[in-house]
Amino acid sequence: MLITLLRAAGFESYAAMTMAGERIERIPADQFNHSVTVVKRRNGDYMLLDPTWVPFIRELWSSLEQQQGYLMGIPEGADLQYTPISPADNHPVIIKGNSKILTDGTLEGWFEITGEGQSEAAIRSVFTGVARSEWEKSLENELLRMHPRAQIIEKYYSNPDLYLQQPITIRMVYRIPHYVLLGDSNIIFQPLLASGIFQRAQAQLGMNLDAEERAYPFRDRCSRKLQLVETIEIPTGYSAIEPTYYINIIGDAATIKASMQTQDNQITISQTASYNKRIYQADEWSNFKEVVKAQRKFKDYPLILKKL
Repeated sequence: MLITLLRAAGFESYAAMTMAGERIERIPADQFNHSVTVVKRRNGDYMLLDPTWVPFIRELWSSLEQQQGYLMGIPEGADLQYTPISPADNHPVIIKGNSKILTDGTLEGWFEITGEGQSEAAIRSVFTGVARSEWEKSLENELLRMHPRAQIIEKYYSNPDLYLQQPITIRMVYRIPHYVLLGDSNIIFQPLLASGIFQRAQAQLGMNLDAEERAYPFRDRCSRKLQLVETIEIPTGYSAIEPTYYINIIGDAATIKASMQTQDNQITISQTASYNKRIYQADEWSNFKEVVKAQRKFKDYPLILKKL
């Protein structure tokens, strides 16, 4: 139908075949399960279109299908080709927020999350993945995954249906009683945002990193970039055992620049990480794994405050 519509509008358009999310071997066999559309642009290049991915996605071709084989059914014939890598900058996850630890162990604060590309679609799926009647519960569950006592005090989100007009933005004001562990002379807790909030948009945080090396290529959901800034006010009379932290890893597969700084009774955590592909080669595992572990630092190891 899309081909017919494009041709009626004066475009040169044809069918193409692909295998959604799977590898296609260079052998003459029926390896395809999905028909898509190509349209010829002014410069003579063909552009892929797939209407099945368009609803609630802010791109015309899903970058979940980058590095994927396809075969165009054009008059002059075509060989097997592969969709290009979509730069991580096209799929940012942007998280910021402030919080405060009260003397009774309660954590109070706010955070805001937005994004673009496939990361934005993953954030938006907290609404688009459920019935409208379940929107509020779905949003609450995202916070409850971080802690079962979490309470949403206030919330705001842009209209999930208007995905063509603007990226989704979600803002929450929250309260979590007994969030931190209080000792006689120390406080132990995990920074809420740096511990993997909205992991639906950060699939790499859930990957099994146990393997020392890999013999075959591995895949993520999509390329992506994380930008996170979290500020935490700690009780007077305490300081972090590790007051300063900094790491900078640069690789072809992934990069991260992360830091933690302490000033007076305020801790600021900053993370900027890029995961540059959907499909990685086996020799890129060590770089990818190192970056994910660096991002997971506060998810895997809590912060410890000592009494002065």
